[in-house]
Amino acid sequence: MLKYLTKEDLPESLIDIEEVIGLDNVKELIKLAGGSSVYIPSENSVLKPIRNKIIRKSFNGNYKELSRKFGISEVQVRNIINSNITY
Repeated sequence: MLKYLTKEDLPESLIDIEEVIGLDNVKELIKLAGGSSVYIPSENSVLKPIRNKIIRKSFNGNYKELSRKFGISEVQVRNIINSNITY
C-alpha cells in the first residue's frame, strides 16, 4: 500500500523529513521504523568521535594549536589525547 502514498497523504510530522530525504526514503523509513520511537542523535554527538580521532592523529605535542584549531580548551585536548593511551 505504501506505493500509493503521495506527499499530500503524509502527516504533518513527516513533511519536513520528506523535504530533506524524499518521498521514497520516507516510505523506507516507515517500513523500517513505523510505529516506533526513533532517537536521532545530534550532529555534534555523531561528529565528536570523529573530531577526537582527528585530534589524536594530528597531535604533535602542541595542545594549544589543537585547542585553537578545534575551538576547545587545552584541557579538553589533553583529555582527548590521554583517553586513548595504551601501554
